[in-house]
Order: sequence, then C-alpha cells, then structure tokens
Amino acid sequence: MAASPLVIHLLVPGLFGFVRGVEEAGCLPTVPLLERLLARARYQRTGGTDLAATLFDLFGITTDKGKDLPTAALSRLGDGAKPDSEYWLHADPVFLKPDGDRLLLFDAAHLEMRMQDAKGLAALFNEHFAEDGCYLEASTPSRWYLRVPEAADMVTSPLFDVVGRNIDTFLPKGPAAGRWHALLNEVQMLFHAAQDNKRREEERLLPVNSLWLSGGGALPHITNKPFSRAMADDPLTQGFAKSGGIDCRPLPASAEAFGNESGELLVVYHHLQRSVVDSDPVGWQQGIEQFQSWLEPLLRALGQKRLDSLRLYACNGDSYCLDRGAWRRFWKRRRPLMSYLDKAVNNELRMS
Repeated sequence: MAASPLVIHLLVPGLFGFVRGVEEAGCLPTVPLLERLLARARYQRTGGTDLAATLFDLFGITTDKGKDLPTAALSRLGDGAKPDSEYWLHADPVFLKPDGDRLLLFDAAHLEMRMQDAKGLAALFNEHFAEDGCYLEASTPSRWYLRVPEAADMVTSPLFDVVGRNIDTFLPKGPAAGRWHALLNEVQMLFHAAQDNKRREEERLLPVNSLWLSGGGALPHITNKPFSRAMADDPLTQGFAKSGGIDCRPLPASAEAFGNESGELLVVYHHLQRSVVDSDPVGWQQGIEQFQSWLEPLLRALGQKRLDSLRLYACNGDSYCLDRGAWRRFWKRRRPLMSYLDKAVNNELRMS
C-alpha cells in the first residue's frame, strides 16, 4: 500500500530579511544546501509581505482595503483566551527613548518584562480608563491586548516594523487616529508615575512608558481549512489553528519529526525574525545556518520519496515549490543567498 502523501508549507519570516552590516561584519552565511533548494525550486509569487499577511492569504481571509488585519484577536486566542466577538488591538508594552527630536521604540525583548509588572500596569490602566470602556489584558509579560467598545477607524503598523526606529512615520493614521494619539499620550503620563515603573527603575530595568497599538479587529470566522495540522510556536499561527479547528503542535527541534506525518502541514519557523528586527548580522548568520541544518532532513525525505513536496514561503511575497522533479534539476546553478536579499535591501533603503 502506498504511503499517504505529505506536503509541507513552510513559512520562514526573516529568511530574506534586511539586516544592516551583514557583509561589512563578514557575516555571510555558508548555506549551500539552502541555496540549492532555492535554485532548483519553482518560484511563485504569493499574497502577503510578512508572516501575518501570508497566513491570512493561505487561509483565504480578506479584509477591507485600508483596514488592519485583525491579528490581535487571533494572537489573543493563540495565547489561550476564549473566542469572543469583541474588537481587540495589540497593546504591547514598549520603551520610548528620546533621541534628539525623535522617539525611538524598543519592545519587550529589551525590557526584561515580568508578569507582576505586566499585571500591575494593566490594573492601573483599567482603573484609569474604566469609564471609557477600554480594558487592557496582559496575557503574557510581553504580549498585551486592548479591548475597546467600538471599532477603531485607523490603520496601524505592526510592532516589528517599528522596533529601533523613530515612531513618527509609524503612528496610527485615519479618521480616528487623533483620538488614539491622545489616549497614548495619556497612557505615557499615567505610566510615568506608576509604582511598578518606579520599582523597575530602582532595579535598573527600563520602564514601560507607552503602549504600541496595532492589528485591530474582531476575530474572523475561519471556514477554509487548507491544512490538516499546524506546527508553530507563535501565537498568531496558533490562533489561526484554534479558530479553524486545526490541531497545532509546537515546532519540532528537528525536521526529522515529520517522518510519520501525512497530509497538508502548515509549519512556521520563526527563529530568524528576531535577528532581523534587531538588525543583528551575527545572529542572522547563525540563524540561517541553523535553519539549513534544521531543513536538511526534509530535503533528504524528498529524495527518499517520503515527502511529496515542500513549499517554502519567505513571507515577503516570494515562495519556492520543491517537489521530487524540481529537486532533480541538477543543471540549475545555485547563487549566493545574499543575492536574494537585493529586494529587501531596496525596500529598506526606500523606507530609510
């Protein structure tokens, strides 16, 4: 009896992420196997220029043009909350650092956040804004969610786009943006005097002096189930799986774990994203080389006919489909991984 087919959809945010100083620091990764995959695979354009948009595209969920993707409601679900019909925003704890006439943003990865601080600041916020109908929920030390009484008519920027940058060009835009700018100013004054922040500063920890709002919307209704199983550690993917009634397991430490799987698998390899956010060339080089090692068993399974096809999504609009026929295209010459970053470099320079 023939084995059941196995198709893996592998999302790798940060694969072609732009990291300043990679070449100058001598951090060019040595990844011949990954380069061979990219050269032999069949290239296709896909919807989505980041992890969130790629997931929404794969699950067939569309939103109105000029509106946020409702990532907060889905991530909150992935963080263990029960589904509801409320309007939620990410309200992530951040530190805003004055730099001349700019404010630079640093997220919770730089704050050494603790649950006691998160709960204390959330309680302070909820007491202060109770009459406005706003409720701040600290699901984890670093991921907070804000419930608001009505839809926020504004467009926001994801937190990862802003880390280490001047916040001015990323602030909410739209008819209701002024109201939310005012609320954030009030939050900054409230948190400035917070006892939890004073204690953090006494302990030589950075204070939480603001929130970053993004990804507003209600939980979407997922009817399309393109995958039989998901494997991921990030709350957004876990939220998609939970909302769609799809079993979701943690990302395995090695791709050897896929040996007994079958069906259409959604896999999110998230370990490269942080080094891109932090513009860490050494971390990105090491991460890419570790990813190649993690990936190797999948390519071996393809050659041994235990894997029918692998579709690699770079989460920048590019995907690479590798089946057994494509993997045998030995005449396709590989080129350096850095050549695939040209588009990312150009996009970054345009934003600078």
